[in-house]
Amino acid sequence: MNAHLSDEQWFTAVLNENDEAAAEHLALCPTCREEVQAFAEAAAAAQAQAHKMTELPETFWRQQREGIKARLAARDFTHPWKRWTWVTGTVILIVLASTLLSRNRVPPVQTTAQTDPDDVLLLIVQRSIQSDVPQALRPVALLARQIERADAAR
Repeated sequence: MNAHLSDEQWFTAVLNENDEAAAEHLALCPTCREEVQAFAEAAAAAQAQAHKMTELPETFWRQQREGIKARLAARDFTHPWKRWTWVTGTVILIVLASTLLSRNRVPPVQTTAQTDPDDVLLLIVQRSIQSDVPQALRPVALLARQIERADAAR
């Protein structure tokens, strides 16, 4: 057997049930054998502790009952609702903060229409094509028109 024990085989080995394949593997594999042994020792220690607790004297159990009765009479319970209040408040704050932070990431709505630079260039080219005067001579043409208007007004 090349692979280690499956979960079912490991479980039967710990419970000391008869599984020939598991027993054969444990005989050959020190890793699995150590793991099963460590778990069996921990389980035995827990079992011994449980037995020890059940063998406590009657005075211990009487003190436990009296303590419980005293707490019931005094109504001295811890209030789990206080914890839930804090949890609820924390969740609300996290949701509120994430909502506010996510709003900052949204690009702002543009209130003024921005013109595309390509459209501006296209308008300039169109005006220069429709114009009788080249761009370089426009100031001279403007001056000539003003002189003509001044002569016409005299």
